[in-house]
Amino acid sequence: MESIYNPLKLSVYRPLFREKKVLIIGSGAVGSYAAENIAKMGASVCLVDFDSFTLENAAKHSGVVRTPEDVGRYKAICVAERIRPLLEEGCVSHGVAADLCMLGPEVIASYDGVILCVDNYAAKALFNDLYMSIPEERRPIVIMDGTHEEMAQSVILDGKEFCLRCLLDEKWLENGAARTSCSGAQIREIDGVQEIIRTSGLASSIAANLSAEQFRAAVIGADQVMNRRVTYTAYPHFELSVSRPMPKKNCPGCHIKPPKEIRKLTGSVFDVTLGEALNQISESLETRDFEIAVHSLFYKNVMYAGFILEDVCHACGKPITVMRHEGRTFLEDLRCEDCIREKKHARRDVDFPPGRIEYALTEKSDPRLMSMKLFELGYPLGAHIRVIQRNGAFDFLDMDRITTTVFTCTDDPAQFYNVEHLR
Repeated sequence: MESIYNPLKLSVYRPLFREKKVLIIGSGAVGSYAAENIAKMGASVCLVDFDSFTLENAAKHSGVVRTPEDVGRYKAICVAERIRPLLEEGCVSHGVAADLCMLGPEVIASYDGVILCVDNYAAKALFNDLYMSIPEERRPIVIMDGTHEEMAQSVILDGKEFCLRCLLDEKWLENGAARTSCSGAQIREIDGVQEIIRTSGLASSIAANLSAEQFRAAVIGADQVMNRRVTYTAYPHFELSVSRPMPKKNCPGCHIKPPKEIRKLTGSVFDVTLGEALNQISESLETRDFEIAVHSLFYKNVMYAGFILEDVCHACGKPITVMRHEGRTFLEDLRCEDCIREKKHARRDVDFPPGRIEYALTEKSDPRLMSMKLFELGYPLGAHIRVIQRNGAFDFLDMDRITTTVFTCTDDPAQFYNVEHLR
């Protein structure tokens, strides 16, 4: 495809963007504008969002989103398609309808920049956990943006001086699923009544423009751009200000330590079975005396670290086979086929007995697990897979003997461009 732009009218810095890849998490009011901006800069764009476009937010989306034609389409897939004609030859745009829980640190590490356009703190905290798990020298630039009333804000960081969690009030994380912006909750309470804080499409587009400008400045090597916050305030108090965020004392995010070494497994979580992974790990460690920790997902203040083999139907109490990771299992999933067919809902008022759950996987695990793909077992694309060697230790109190080695699948970042849905 020939370039649709007149090169004589473009920035002299444009060639610097040709090889850049940007991951945009969230493709709505701010993310759709951000994707359009980055595409027009001359970089490649990948978008992630689990949600679909609705008419109620049409006034806030970028003009590349067609209303009402695109209503009901997955945001990430739709925006990626709409910005494709804006790309230069050699650049790509790709959208994946997925929750952030489906991504691991190695997919994030494969990008030059990440723009975080999500509106709840649970997702922001989860992203920060993934980001800080990447060795410092491989962390991409991260930009977090958002709006609050008519204010727009964008923060850029390199993961060295502070982390994203430093920018979040810990009180906001108590209800991490609440819809938020970069500067506070998007719902306020007046006289005991909750109401949504209104924002405009103009604020959304300005937030995206601030993010694009920060990314542009970082790419061209502008001085004093990194680890800064840019805030736009609308009339009647018009102002554009720049400030320097500070690390938060005792920040849980800053205490996350990335692995010192990451070993490789050939293939992808989509095609490597547990049995094959056990064999590859055995060859790498030169021993069969180890266990693979089930993937740990800390989300909305809950830790999910088990794989459910069997449970009981939470509608009628009959034993059922589940074979799902805790983090991908909802209450309605714990129903037998008869109750699903009869449309009986899972009961929340009954304390059912706990199911059979595995927290570590070995060659002695349930034989049904051996042929399951790592993704089916709960490991996200680009996961850090923790392998534990006890070396004769009886329990985790004997920590001096226990060693942990981290593995990842080599093909995961590339596989991200081969899927449109992750469930």
